[in-house]
Amino acid sequence: MEHPTDYYGWMLQGEALYRALEPSHPLLARLPIERPVGFETFPHAITWHLRGGHAAAARKRSQRRSLLALAGIDLGPLTSIDRIDAALCALTAHHAASGEDCLSFGEPATGLIVVPKGPAA
Repeated sequence: MEHPTDYYGWMLQGEALYRALEPSHPLLARLPIERPVGFETFPHAITWHLRGGHAAAARKRSQRRSLLALAGIDLGPLTSIDRIDAALCALTAHHAASGEDCLSFGEPATGLIVVPKGPAA
């Protein structure tokens, strides 16, 4: 369904990417990750867990940038909240794929949500 401003375009693109990767990257059913999989994650949940429950939506830009800096991520290219959030989600994928402690929420049949176990050092 078309939207005049393409407001939902990012979700439709995400769904298309999921469908394209689904044959080689099935939904994650459990941790730890043992093969290429797909899963969801959310920047606020990542921030919440890495900050030990101290995440404020009003301070999301500074809190999330701080977590990325702590992980050694170059903040230069992260010029928008969307890029910051994408980097935070990529960091979570790296944690999960590297076997670092992560938590999962949800139902395996419909896909798990993964966040790093926190707080960050």
